[in-house]
Amino acid sequence: MVPQSEPRPDRPSILVVEDEALIRTILSDELRMAGFSVVEATCADEALSYLSAIGMVDLVFTDIQMPGSMNGLDLVRRLRQQNPSLPVIITSGNAGPKGAEGLGPFMAKPYDMEQAVEMAFSALGLGSPGETM
Repeated sequence: MVPQSEPRPDRPSILVVEDEALIRTILSDELRMAGFSVVEATCADEALSYLSAIGMVDLVFTDIQMPGSMNGLDLVRRLRQQNPSLPVIITSGNAGPKGAEGLGPFMAKPYDMEQAVEMAFSALGLGSPGETM
């Protein structure tokens, strides 16, 4: 698990699951600057460990391809068993989201960070990033 500050209950929480450190760090920083509480995990196994220890989050932003016992799609399916309405954003550097149909919006890599933040606001049913949460 990547060290980070404590989640803030007064802000929507996002779990970013991404094995590429630079992408994970930049995305997490952008989401924090937009007002979200962000937790980072390098793989689905870390994400599940965090969630079993702490509880649910408001949104999961996950890559599909990553090391560990499951990929991002497996993670989303598992989380949806516990919370069918959990918003997710799925991303991958591959051409398309094979197997992701119906699981959540897909964002192809490389992606624009501003667009990723806007997608997070949209997935959570919030206004635009310029508005106050």
